[in-house]
Amino acid sequence: MCLLLFASSVCFGADVKQVLTRAGLVEREIPAGDAWRLANRNPVDYVVTDHAGQLAVTEQRNFRRPPSVNVPFHGKSLLGTNNGEWGGTLSVVDTDGTATVLVPDNVVQLLPEQDALFAFTGLAHLGSDRGAVYRIADQDGQVTAQKLTLLPGAPAVVTAERNDRGYLAFLVVTTDGLVSFNPTYSEMKVLAIDQFWHGLYPNSTVLLDGQLVIGMRSGVAVISLAQVIGSGSRIRKLQYFSKPAP
Repeated sequence: MCLLLFASSVCFGADVKQVLTRAGLVEREIPAGDAWRLANRNPVDYVVTDHAGQLAVTEQRNFRRPPSVNVPFHGKSLLGTNNGEWGGTLSVVDTDGTATVLVPDNVVQLLPEQDALFAFTGLAHLGSDRGAVYRIADQDGQVTAQKLTLLPGAPAVVTAERNDRGYLAFLVVTTDGLVSFNPTYSEMKVLAIDQFWHGLYPNSTVLLDGQLVIGMRSGVAVISLAQVIGSGSRIRKLQYFSKPAP
């Protein structure tokens, strides 16, 4: 049984399109012009989650992310805050409550991976659109932050991509694009730029069977990715699903 995080949720062990259909979403043209402006003003956000390999789609009005996240790390606590244009930090909090700032920037997402943790930071506001990836590690009881790369835009949501040969990359949905970053080789590939979700505020993403599903204001984007990780374009198809026009 799927855990329902918000009201009006659907969760099925079916393919992506079937789940979206059951959620009341149909494939529509990618919004542009007046259609994009209507989508931008839509008060409904769609949140996607992965529950044991099953896609869940949740409808929520005026979605807001929590301004902070707290995760345990090697006996200590990592506190990430994101206050938009007012700034944020990633801090390590000792057992006595003492906080030490590791990264002086908005924390968008924290993803654990083996003994390390990856922090995705940045800001998109007015003329600023920046991002970065940090590796957080414990070195002899000392928590450290190493900047691995800058991003071509602020990260919105991130998910990990793996294969059975030990390959790991992060798929980073930025404010208007998509990049793949391999932390082992510090290799970054830009997969998409200038996409329609700029201004539609992606809020969640799930990778299932080669399909990257992105929840956002007004609807859901589905990107079909080529399974072969190498040269050439990996994006096979880009689709947009939302409620039917009245």
